Amino acid sequence: MSLDHLLDLPPAAARASLEAWLAARGERPFRSKQILKELYDGRRTDPQEMSSLPIPLRQALLEEALAPILTEDLVQCSTDGTRKYRYLLADGKAIEAVWIPTGDRGTLCVSSQVGCAAACTFCATGTLGLARNLRPAEILAQWLDVDRDVRMRELGAVTQIVFMGMGEPLHNWPHLERALTIMTDPDGFAFSPRRVTVSTVGIAPKIPELIERFPQVRLALSLHSAIPETRERIVPVTKRHSIEELREVLAGIRGDARRLSIEYVLLPDENDAPEEAVALARFARDLGAHVNLLPFHPFDGAPYRETSPESIQHFAEQVREHYSGAVTIRRSRGLDIDGACGQLALR
Repeated sequence: MSLDHLLDLPPAAARASLEAWLAARGERPFRSKQILKELYDGRRTDPQEMSSLPIPLRQALLEEALAPILTEDLVQCSTDGTRKYRYLLADGKAIEAVWIPTGDRGTLCVSSQVGCAAACTFCATGTLGLARNLRPAEILAQWLDVDRDVRMRELGAVTQIVFMGMGEPLHNWPHLERALTIMTDPDGFAFSPRRVTVSTVGIAPKIPELIERFPQVRLALSLHSAIPETRERIVPVTKRHSIEELREVLAGIRGDARRLSIEYVLLPDENDAPEEAVALARFARDLGAHVNLLPFHPFDGAPYRETSPESIQHFAEQVREHYSGAVTIRRSRGLDIDGACGQLALR
């Protein structure tokens, strides 16, 4: 009998599928527990490294249940310690992930799609269009590979995971849901959901599902303007979900979600006027959100110029005049390797 890839299956389904596969091969039942312990507790995705198993079983797993998911194609290292990974998938398509060390924390920005359909005007990935969704295994493999790499190099570990790489996570909800389940389930990898952030441009119908299913996961809204006309120019896909619909949905989950953060890339002469600051302050105040302001850094063909430190500081002061909550200017990381926010694009 054939066996689905174990990283595509929730823990209970993986166990049941594995037990049936082992029984068909005449293997002892305890092998299932051994394999899943190696996978989940040991975070070993290469069966050849599962030393508790006999060699023929390792080979069978490699061929049928734990075949390689991605191949590390390129690693770029920034002067600030940020590392960007380019991976080739089995069909030859490529994705990128970025690891950002900060003190004793290591944040990994993972991709959820090959390309993206949101077409945000400030984002290099948006210029690629959408090729396809990533499977749960392809999402999880990014985390497991980077964590293994930085640990091996004694650089730290992946302590936080943010879905802010290539793609709109909620456009890939079924596979995102399964990946988060496998990642956080106590019977799976048992990674704390409190250390996971999912970023969305505002796919309103899916947001309540995310929070109901994973109430401890943090939600980040990629807003970029609280004025409808401006936001629709910057994030064209949001024409399907009005700013008022989004506000209503987010207000409805305010008591259930851990914390909402608003991501706002400051685009010169587009979303940096005083009325934009007032609208952002009002939107954040209604939801009790943490505002993160990010400078824009141009990529080839970008329609905006770079955000100056003075302009982003001035905009932050304007927002703070109307909002007493947290307003933070986020420092860009990995600029010299095109690893900063909005810069992920395959070359």
